[in-house]
Amino acid sequence: MDSAWNPTLYDDRASFVSELASELVVSLRPKAGERILDLGCGTGTLTAEIARYGALVTGVDRSEEMIATAREKYSELHFEVVDGQELAYSNEFEAVFSNAALHWMLRARDVVRGIQRSLVPGGRFVAELGGAGCVASVTQAVTEILNEWQIDPAPYLSWFFPSPGRYAALLEAEALTVRELRYFERPTPIAGADGLATWLSLFQPRLMADLGSRGPELCDMASERCRPRLFRDGRWLLDYVRLRVIATKP
Repeated sequence: MDSAWNPTLYDDRASFVSELASELVVSLRPKAGERILDLGCGTGTLTAEIARYGALVTGVDRSEEMIATAREKYSELHFEVVDGQELAYSNEFEAVFSNAALHWMLRARDVVRGIQRSLVPGGRFVAELGGAGCVASVTQAVTEILNEWQIDPAPYLSWFFPSPGRYAALLEAEALTVRELRYFERPTPIAGADGLATWLSLFQPRLMADLGSRGPELCDMASERCRPRLFRDGRWLLDYVRLRVIATKP
């Protein structure tokens, strides 16, 4: 994603991204002294959590704004601005970890190749990303509105949300052995009556910037269309679908 992220808004209103990943860190089973790559680390919250186990963690993200905030928050940790589609590491990490980031990287084969190359033999890949059908209601509503406005939605609503079979085949094609693959629905609460508008501001900053003064109108229209399905008991509950994977390098 090319547009600037808002790290302050992300930490304030998207804390659920890291909070819901506590089980994923447990599945990683980080050990003291292990070299671990946190791919798509954002503002570094999970990087720091992994480091508390004594692991030697490198956090990488394509967003300069996110990395700047991560370095400010956790100055003792190592962060780099790196595009996950162009990883240049070779046999450097016992584990590669990623949460809620891989679906932003559309060159999925390049990502997996880089992960495989980054791992030492016997290393593990532990990740969670959006799966097929993730945020389908929001995507449908925004697509309809943009089409009505004669704006092509494709440049904006571009995520890699694979099915379990597709992702397993991709990993195995790049010499990673799938050990565990879980595909599940996880309705995700977004606080506040303006929750959907906040979500769009967070995760579609380029669209909001390009729409300019029409951005609030899009948010209002999308909220109206999604409300019957996604607004319950005074809060938004977005239709997240997740894909969780553990794989190893032979």
